[in-house]
Amino acid sequence: MATRIYESARERLLDAAQRLILERGLSGLSVEAVISEVGLSKGGFFHHFKTKNDLILALLDRLVRRMDGFVAELAAKDPQPRGARLRAQIALSFDSKRQEAEAPQALLLAFVEAVKSQPTVRRLARELNAQAVARDVGEGIPEGRAMLIQFALDGFWLSEAVGTAALTAKQRRALRDELIALALVEAGPATLTRTATKTRKGKRS
Repeated sequence: MATRIYESARERLLDAAQRLILERGLSGLSVEAVISEVGLSKGGFFHHFKTKNDLILALLDRLVRRMDGFVAELAAKDPQPRGARLRAQIALSFDSKRQEAEAPQALLLAFVEAVKSQPTVRRLARELNAQAVARDVGEGIPEGRAMLIQFALDGFWLSEAVGTAALTAKQRRALRDELIALALVEAGPATLTRTATKTRKGKRS
């Protein structure tokens, strides 16, 4: 097995923080636990992060940048550029294997907990949501529809994470297809009906 090469001690701290959250939850994350995991001094920790809260913000920022990279990768394959990033975001949200590998549910739930208790994390989350909607509106998707899709995606992963929804594979595909149809820039009632019909026929063929 090849030895992993870290870009910096900062990345090691972020990796350690993520492992601790996945193993113990957000309540199990502390400066002492992180530096013990990495083998750094407190001075080494505070050289990169002023507080534990800054560490959590950096961890969220890293996750967002990684997911944005995956979205861009998928969007580049979309033959219709306008609205491609939103459609890619939808597709990624329903790719459970990749989501769990790159953004484990336990980690996302920890961020939800942080949003409730830490104003700086809450502000960042609001900014990210606003940026996503602005991105979609800038690509021609009506603002109300852009917000509807973003809230639907939030509700979908949260219900899956906490176990309040038990969708069948068929139901998951149906929900995904409807959201993709809504994310078409020219989507009006007639377009949505034609797209949904075409998608269902394609699934049966």
